[in-house]
Amino acid sequence: MGKRFSESRTDLALPKQFELLEGIPVFVHALKSLESTGQFRTFVLVFPEAFLETARKALEAHVSPELSKRCVLVAGGEQRQDSSRRGLRALETQDPLPTRVIIHDACRPFLSREFLERMEDALEDRSYGAWIPTVPVVETIKSVRSKQVVETVDRSSLHRVQTPQIFEYGVLRSLFESLENDPNLQFTDDASICEYYGIPVGVFGGDERNIKLTYGFEMEMLRILFQGQTNTSREAACDLESATTFTA
Repeated sequence: MGKRFSESRTDLALPKQFELLEGIPVFVHALKSLESTGQFRTFVLVFPEAFLETARKALEAHVSPELSKRCVLVAGGEQRQDSSRRGLRALETQDPLPTRVIIHDACRPFLSREFLERMEDALEDRSYGAWIPTVPVVETIKSVRSKQVVETVDRSSLHRVQTPQIFEYGVLRSLFESLENDPNLQFTDDASICEYYGIPVGVFGGDERNIKLTYGFEMEMLRILFQGQTNTSREAACDLESATTFTA
């Protein structure tokens, strides 16, 4: 149970976003969840270069030709932020340029209608350069050093961060340009880049069902969620002003 999902599989080389869930790759579920809003112009899908052809074949097999034409495949970089940068650059040829982008983890395939509606509400607050979904921490958190408890951390202000993360396109593009001058800086999510450069980040309610596939037991949880999902709950109602989104 403690091993990461990719380490527990027979085919160790295949990234977990290609794992089949109800016969469909996990990343395709994520793509279709966002596409179901009907408000996205372009999807930039970022994968390790060695798996671009695998991704292309998966799109041919599992999405409509119309949706496939709106998907742009891009080779990712060594770090997450390198992949995000390449995804943003792929949007520079869009006419008109997007006003906002949504960066989503391809290993989070379950986006409920309720969650997307909360995302829509967050988009109305234009005072922020970024919006992220979070879930309050409910477990007791302890700081540990050398197998010994150092202290119990006050959890009242602690939140777990999810995706999709929403950004003003022009703001995020300029931040990544600035980041090129600091190549040693590394961030675990794209919102952290906004924080580093002083851009206010707003939060909206996440969803405990917005599970990231990392360990084997999470696939079992996702199977239960998808098996119990009705056609009604799979529909998403969200007006995103033709925003552009990509998974990284």
